[in-house]
Amino acid sequence: MTPMLPARYLPLAFGGTVATALTITVLRLAGVDLRAAAALFGLKDPALFRVWVYGLWAALTALVLVRVLKGRGFRADALGWRGGLNPGVAGMAFLAALGAIFIWLLVDGVRQALGIPLYWGPNQQGFIRPTTGWEFVIAGLTGLVLVPLSEETIFRGYVLQVLVSRFGVWAGLLGHNLLFALYHLGIGPGLPLYIFFWSFFPAILFLKYKGIYPSVLMHALNNIWVDLLMPLCFG
Repeated sequence: MTPMLPARYLPLAFGGTVATALTITVLRLAGVDLRAAAALFGLKDPALFRVWVYGLWAALTALVLVRVLKGRGFRADALGWRGGLNPGVAGMAFLAALGAIFIWLLVDGVRQALGIPLYWGPNQQGFIRPTTGWEFVIAGLTGLVLVPLSEETIFRGYVLQVLVSRFGVWAGLLGHNLLFALYHLGIGPGLPLYIFFWSFFPAILFLKYKGIYPSVLMHALNNIWVDLLMPLCFG
C-alpha cells in the first residue's frame, strides 16, 4: 500500500504568496515603490515585477517541499511526476484550457453584477501588462515555466493528494479549490471567485491521469492566454 503524503506541510503551500507579500512590504518600508523596483530590472510594469518575484518564491517553495518530502522517503513521483503526455492527453489539456476561458466569462459576469472588484489596486487594469520584448520574456518565463511547474507541484501534486486521501474525492477536491482560491486573495477580492472554479480543470486532469504533466500543460496554455495573448492583443 502506498503511504499517504504527510499533511503537516500544508502551511508550506502558501510560502510563495507569504514570501512575496513580505518582499513587497520590505521594499516599501525601505522607501522603494514597485515601479522603481521594477525599473531596476528593466521592467515598466510593476504588476509584472510582482508576478516575477512571486514566480521565484513559488519555485523555491516547490523545491523546498520536494526536498522535505524526499527526506521523508517520498520521491518526485509521489507528487505526480510520473507518466507523460500523448496526443490524446495533450488534447484534453487543451480543451481544459478552453473550458477555463469559458468559465472566466461566466464567473466574471457574476462578479461584475455583484460589484466585486477584481484587483485590490483601484487603478490596475489587467493582471500584467508587458509591452517590451524584455517584459514579454519575463512574462513567458514566469507564466509558462515557473508558475505552472511550481503551483502544480504544490497544489495538485501535494495539497490535492493530501486532502483527497483523507476526505475522499469530492470533499478533497472542493477543499483544494478553496485553498487555491484563498492562495490568490492577495491579488484581489474578485479573483478567488474565478480561481475556485478554474481549479476544477487542472485538479480533474491530475486525478484522471494520475500524473502532473497534463495539469502543467493546461496551466501553461491558460497562461499563454492570460500573460501573453491578452496583453499583446488587447493592451
